[in-house]
Amino acid sequence: MIINPYVFAGPALDPDAVAFLTAAAITDPTITSAINTLVVDMKGYGIWTKMKAIYPFVGGTATTHKWNLKDPQDTNAAYRLVFNGGMTHSSNGILFGGVNGYGNTFLNANTNLSLNSNHISFYSRTLAVGVQIEIGVFAGPPNKLLHIRPAVNFIAGDVPSATNFTTITDARGFWLGTRRANNDREIYRNGVSEATTTGTDTTDYPIHPIYIGARNFNGASIDFPTSKECAFSTIGDGLTDTEAANFYTAVQNFNTTLTRNV
Repeated sequence: MIINPYVFAGPALDPDAVAFLTAAAITDPTITSAINTLVVDMKGYGIWTKMKAIYPFVGGTATTHKWNLKDPQDTNAAYRLVFNGGMTHSSNGILFGGVNGYGNTFLNANTNLSLNSNHISFYSRTLAVGVQIEIGVFAGPPNKLLHIRPAVNFIAGDVPSATNFTTITDARGFWLGTRRANNDREIYRNGVSEATTTGTDTTDYPIHPIYIGARNFNGASIDFPTSKECAFSTIGDGLTDTEAANFYTAVQNFNTTLTRNV
């Protein structure tokens, strides 16, 4: 008799959680519960449909870390990750090497994101700040950017539209940058607003895929590779203040269940 590892005595698991767990070949009960709760929470908060790529980095290997929870197919079109360079995979996520390591999402910032409704996020478990970029893409000249860089700023659009905040000394936490209109950009850390920008900007995004662990530089190389450990990352549509706060609650609960929260 074949036993379905995703059938328990309690309520049935969410089908989207099962699809991901099946693709990643994960049967660990703690991870199973964490993934299922994350999916249910995100749907309950109304933010599941706003996601294009969700990388929960569970299972501890490159093979399990590559999957997009939102669409767990092993294709570029489904935005599953392809890893390059040096990094360490573990149950805590991915510790990027800070030299040449990154994950290619294959999600084109220009064609796959709406210019005036988008977000990117990165859950950092590393204290050190450094001159590093956690997730992003660049093209130029003229300069077009989309990235998260806690040391200096989050940039949505080109240089004049940069959303800046005071340099920090602790890079840990769930960083999220969102754009909701051509004059509405905001940075959140752990669900709390860090800074906003209301200057109008209509600059297109780069016609290159977004990288995690470094910034895609003109589609030809990387720059500012990070040495941080990432426990979660997403790309998707714009989020409101309430949605950003709820999203943090869901993600923090997820990482707490996996005992890797900061």
